[in-house]
Amino acid sequence: MCCICRRRLAKAELLRHVRGVSEKGEGFVPDPKGEMPGRGLYVCGHAECRERFLRYGDRRKKR
Repeated sequence: MCCICRRRLAKAELLRHVRGVSEKGEGFVPDPKGEMPGRGLYVCGHAECRERFLRYGDRRKKR
């Protein structure tokens, strides 16, 4: 299920993200293979959902 729009889709249609550290700092990093440890958040392929997810991650960093 997409964590933004809450639509149920096949797992292959969703992109998994986990908490981690990337070159931009701490936040959510993509896990395309689904092998990284930790609980994952899934986002669908719709541009609006991906944009909202990126803003969500940025908002969490500022706290």
